[in-house]
Amino acid sequence: MNEMVTIAAAAAVCIAASIFAGLSIVFVFNRIPASWLCDYGERPSAELTDPNIKRIKENPWRWLFAAGAACMCVRLLLGNGEITLTGIQMTVSGLIASWALGIIALSDRKYMIIPDQFLLVIVVSAIGMARVFRNTESVMGLHGFWQPAAGLLVGGGAMLMIAGIGALAKKEIMGFGDVKLCGAIGLLLGGEGTGAVLIMTALVSGAAAAAGLISGKYKRHDAMPLGPYICACTGLYMFIIWPLTIYN
Repeated sequence: MNEMVTIAAAAAVCIAASIFAGLSIVFVFNRIPASWLCDYGERPSAELTDPNIKRIKENPWRWLFAAGAACMCVRLLLGNGEITLTGIQMTVSGLIASWALGIIALSDRKYMIIPDQFLLVIVVSAIGMARVFRNTESVMGLHGFWQPAAGLLVGGGAMLMIAGIGALAKKEIMGFGDVKLCGAIGLLLGGEGTGAVLIMTALVSGAAAAAGLISGKYKRHDAMPLGPYICACTGLYMFIIWPLTIYN
């Protein structure tokens, strides 16, 4: 009976915290400094500086973010059917990271910019995974520190290589913000998780680009932000796959 009460109380706190975090994503995005949504040295537009203009409508987005955060947190907390220290740490890290990913997705989708301030939030969220990595072994046999190190190498390294190829071809394939985003995600998920997210992102963004070209929504040389796809695939990985890899 006491165990059931503990689980119910933890789940209630988890849901309340995640709903608050989800609701705050749109609130914060509409109020972050205009300079955060511009390239360095660029002057903010009137839309960004006018406090009476909402950058994104609150409904239905805030409720969608809240529902998604609540589902993910309950999934992480009760991933193996009981509350453990590992589950709590994963839940806290996942909640902090998903909050930052939501704001990053909105920023890149609307203004083609990934604010460094929220990348730092993801890096901070990765600190909570330090003990989890120390007590688990990846499929590749990596322990402790080597898991986030491999994630940084896979995420940041792979994207930096792609950006470098584009630079050599004198064509911007992706912005450096995407490189930093994947590097931060690598610290959170480790090498295997980051690799899975990159593959998912390539498939989903490729399908979206193809659909856009066929429907006429996009033209061949239109720039399409990659950040929202990276953030969405990271969220899906944390919700569906992350608990399986850690708890099992």
